[in-house]
Amino acid sequence: MRRIFILVLCLVTIACSEDDKAIDIVTQELEYGAVIRTLKINNAEFDINNSNSIFSVDVEAQDKENGDLLEAVDILVSFQDNTLAGGNFSTNEILVESLPASEFTRTGQGLPRITLEYSFDQLTTAVGLSQSVIDCKDQFLVRLVVRLTDGRSFTTGNASSIILAFNTFFSSPYCYTINVVEPIEEDSFVGTYMYSSVLDGPNGPTFGSPSMVEITNGHSNNVRFVPLKHNMSHPSNELPRNYEFSIVCDEVVFEKNQLSSVIGYCIVNSGAPILLGPGTQNAPVNTDDDSVFEVWFVEGYDGWDGGCDFGTQVSKIRFTKQ
Repeated sequence: MRRIFILVLCLVTIACSEDDKAIDIVTQELEYGAVIRTLKINNAEFDINNSNSIFSVDVEAQDKENGDLLEAVDILVSFQDNTLAGGNFSTNEILVESLPASEFTRTGQGLPRITLEYSFDQLTTAVGLSQSVIDCKDQFLVRLVVRLTDGRSFTTGNASSIILAFNTFFSSPYCYTINVVEPIEEDSFVGTYMYSSVLDGPNGPTFGSPSMVEITNGHSNNVRFVPLKHNMSHPSNELPRNYEFSIVCDEVVFEKNQLSSVIGYCIVNSGAPILLGPGTQNAPVNTDDDSVFEVWFVEGYDGWDGGCDFGTQVSKIRFTKQ
């Protein structure tokens, strides 16, 4: 299994906010356990036509002893069959490998870092499948378990939304979703669009009134970023966040664990801001026509509704090319 060690620096500041409450939340999380921070997603999708396509992410482990408590990180993978013609080939989790602390390198701030890389073929083999049964829109789930020298371990379900959310300082979801895609053109679904709400969220249009936005290419071929400001952002002067979606065959898939804002809106001191993520249905799309398309998602993803008591509600937005 090929792993490439990285030599990058990371500023130990809360890049998304200078609010002391956010810093307090982070401190409490670290005092309790450990995180596996996403430093950079290099590629998070598999090309259905290329068995050598690579999932690659740079990660960094942190605990209250600055990584000295790290014993190992377990890598587990499962397959989610989203195209059930011919049978359901979904699998249980399989342990791919355990990475001892000795295989991490310490640079910059001195925290253990490593690049995780697994090919389409490697993960297919790991779950005991043939690529002949894998179709566009299927997914692989790569879950990480951080094990400490004191016997504790941390993975999904062990952290609050501010830690789980992507595009924050910690970005520690403990689990990555790899979409199986048919590559689209680089200049598709990018450019200037008019955003509008099709189905409002629990507090009106999720991202406010119609506005012009610039959609750009993301970290992977089919991933797109769009800057939007959630209508329940706190503090009110918070800048728009980059929200992420992927063009996956004939659907638009919204990324999981995306943050509304760094501070909870309804219960400011709750330490659990609203998360956005994919729902049970994705918006249909024609990959040959990027003039108008929709993105469907839920607010209160995985139950993280920021203490607002609306649970999980569907929201739908539309982008019209200008």
